[in-house]
Amino acid sequence: MFLGIQDMIDAVSRVIENALGSTLLDMGIQIGATLLLVIIVKVFFWSRITDFIQKRRDLMNEEFESARKANEEAQVLNEKTNEEYQALKIKSKGYLEKAKQRGEEERLVLVTKAKEEAKNIVVQAEQEISLEKQKAKADIQKETVNLATLMASKIIEEELDDKKYQDLAVNNLERSEKV
Repeated sequence: MFLGIQDMIDAVSRVIENALGSTLLDMGIQIGATLLLVIIVKVFFWSRITDFIQKRRDLMNEEFESARKANEEAQVLNEKTNEEYQALKIKSKGYLEKAKQRGEEERLVLVTKAKEEAKNIVVQAEQEISLEKQKAKADIQKETVNLATLMASKIIEEELDDKKYQDLAVNNLERSEKV
C-alpha cells in the first residue's frame, strides 16, 4: 500500500511538473519562502504599511470632503450669480422702460412745440397777408383817388361828352384793377 501512495505522489508530481514547470519540492520551497516573507513583513513592516494606508485614506477623505465643500460653495455662488443676474435683468428692464417713457414724453413735447411753432408761423403769415391786403387796398384807394383827381382835372380841362367820359373812366378802372 505504501507503494501505491508513492506512485500517486510521483504521478501527481509529474502532472504538476508538466503543468507548472516546477517540482513539488520547488513549490514547497516557494510557499515556505512566501510564508517567511509574510511573517517578516507582518512583524517589521505591517504597522508602517497600515499607517501609510490609513494616512492615505485620511488624505483622500479630506480631499473628497474639500471637493464636496468646494462643489457646495460653487453651487451657492452659482445660485447667487443667477439671482444677481435676474435682479440685473429686471433692473435693466426697468431702466429700459423708463428710457422709453422719457423718450415718448420728449417726443410729445417736441411734437407739441412743433405744432405751436407751426400755428405761430401760420398766424404770423395770416397777419402778414392781412397787412399786405390792407396795404394793397390802401394803394388801390390812393390810386383810385389819384385817378379820380386826374379824371376830374381832365374833365375840367376839356369838356367831354358822356361817351368820352365813360371810356376814360373804364380805362382808368381797368388800369387800377391791374395794379
